[in-house]
Amino acid sequence: MTAPRDPSAPDVTIHTGGALWPTPGQLRAELPDGAREEFEDEYGRALDHAREAGDLAQLASVLIPWQRRLVHHRNGDYEAVLERARRIRDGDLSGIVPARVDRLFRAQR
Repeated sequence: MTAPRDPSAPDVTIHTGGALWPTPGQLRAELPDGAREEFEDEYGRALDHAREAGDLAQLASVLIPWQRRLVHHRNGDYEAVLERARRIRDGDLSGIVPARVDRLFRAQR
């Protein structure tokens, strides 16, 4: 049996700053209008939860995907990444580069 999780000790680190971890302010400034509104709503609810419960896990779970999304927007490949994910989800594996099996076995040793 595991001990209850201590909400003051999150199991995820919230990174902000630098090229890979945009701050909430950078997210607000750089996301397209529709996405910015969605981010603001999710982020606001996560901040409220963090204040009320003293639990930062939900805040991390909101920030991390938005940070990734902005990094893809900055690189101009966000829509391509979404389209590829849709195709894979629908079973279209064309264009997928198979992993080199020898590298996988070497990495496990």
